[in-house]
Parts: sequence; structure tokens; C-alpha cells
Amino acid sequence: MARKIVWKDLLPLPRYQRQQQYLDNTLSLVFNPGLFSSALLSLTAPSSGYCTAVQSLDGDPYPYLISQIYHSPASLSARVSFLAPIEMSSHTGFVRLLTHLAARAGERGAVQVLAEVTRDTPEEDALYQAGFRTYAEQQIWKLPSHISSSTASKNWIPFSRADQNQVAEIYQRIIPGTVQRVEPPPTLSMAEGLICWQEGKAAGFAETRFGPKGILVDFILAPEISDLDEYLAGLFFYLPYRNTRDIFVRVRSYQERIAAALERSGAEPGPKQNAVVKRLAVHYNAKQTFTYQTFEKQPDITTPISNTKIKN
Repeated sequence: MARKIVWKDLLPLPRYQRQQQYLDNTLSLVFNPGLFSSALLSLTAPSSGYCTAVQSLDGDPYPYLISQIYHSPASLSARVSFLAPIEMSSHTGFVRLLTHLAARAGERGAVQVLAEVTRDTPEEDALYQAGFRTYAEQQIWKLPSHISSSTASKNWIPFSRADQNQVAEIYQRIIPGTVQRVEPPPTLSMAEGLICWQEGKAAGFAETRFGPKGILVDFILAPEISDLDEYLAGLFFYLPYRNTRDIFVRVRSYQERIAAALERSGAEPGPKQNAVVKRLAVHYNAKQTFTYQTFEKQPDITTPISNTKIKN
């Protein structure tokens, strides 16, 4: 039976060292937290948004399966942080564990749970059996340590409040509706990043996440932009901390032009992934039947209404 983690469950955690399989690229590429510290945080600071649960096992060396979700009160989405141990990634108990955590996310106010998983893996099967469905295909690219180009002509500046409408316009024009229904456009209160301009109009936006291990970039450009390599090189040139941390770019399947530009730059592609979602709330239109009473003395030019049932 899946249940919330308790203090005594921390004792066996040293056995799980380097056994977590991350399902959130921001955690794995930007922060890479330890499993013990992550579990401890959910016990000592429940208001932090982290919730950890375990599924008991019979046998050694692992007494239970463990997983975690994160949900910020400011967001409608929760995220699956990791599954462990990866040596038992095909265990059916992970389905019960993910289902349990999704229910906890709903209790915390989330309407959906998101995860990112490598294709054709046992973790992907567990997510699908737990009710998750794919809404985007993607790949993570690692940028080379240097991109040579005439970067000065393609300036990227920090995203400000005055740019929000421009960013939203690009987002709504480029991002498919299936993705927009899951991921809202970035806002200044929720994200940080860089914006570029062409002839007085926003040409692209890069949402950035910085951490001690690396930088993760979500990069979109207007389809009419032709010199894509120059814009990519300009983004690299103006990106903070580019010389001290690894830089990763998340590219969705509908961004083939960006993937081609990254390949030309010498970027290294990672495994293909699926971005998946589990809905926790369903909106529907209820049908109600009601009756109108007869109107007396109807004019001849009007069709009488008598005991008419209307479905709404």
C-alpha cells in the first residue's frame, strides 16, 4: 500500500544512493538534489510543496519504492520529481505509488500532474498505467562550450513586464493548442528569461532556469526568422553564467528548425522524451430539463409555446 513517508523511512535511504530516476529535467539538469535531502525536505517543511511517498516491498536490498511530487501553491500543475530505485523500475508498485501521489497533488490544489520521461522505458509504462498521457515529444540538447558567430547583431535582453504581451503573442502563434492547454505562456511572475527583437517587434523568447549544476533553456522563435543560427549564437553570447555551467536546450518536436540549428552548432542530443500529463479535474456541461408554462392569448403571427421542454 502506498503511503506518505515517515521519519523511520529515512534510515534505509543510503541504500538508494544514485538510484533515483528523475522525471523533471529542471531538477536533474539544473539542481540535481540528493534523494535523502529531497525526502527530508518533505518531512521538515511540508509547506515547501514537496510530497514524498513510499510503496512497501517484501525483501532486500530495498524495503520500499519511493517517489516524490512538487506543487507550488501559485501553480495549477504539480510535477513528478523522481522514482527510485531505478534497478526496480519495472515493478508494478510504481503505478500505485504514482496514483497515490497524484491524489495528494489534487488535495493540494493541483488540477494536473506533469512528468518528462525517456521513451520506451519501464518508467514510461508506469506513468501510462497510472493515467498519464503524452502531450508533447521532446529532446534535450547540450550546447558546446563555444559557439562561434557574429553575435553582436542579434541582441538578447532580459524579459521585462512590458514584454509580456509580445511574449504571449509569440507563444499563442507558435505553440500547438494541445501544449497550450497544459502549459500556460510564461509570465514575469513565474519565469525569467531573455527576449530578442527584429524591426521593433519581438522575434523570440528564451525562458531560462539557473541552478548550481546547469542552465535549462526553452527557446522559441517566430517562424519568419531566417537567420536562425545567428539568433542561437546571440542567445549563447548573452546568456549569464555560460562559461561556468552546462547549458541545455529543451526542444519540442514542432521545433525542427531549432533542432537543426543546434545540430549545426555542434550541440549534443540527449535521449528522446515524452512530456506527459495526468488530469485531476474534469469540466463538463450538465444537461438540465425545465418546462415553460403555456402563454395565453398568443398573437396569430407567433407560434404558441406550450409545455416545451428545452435541454440546456
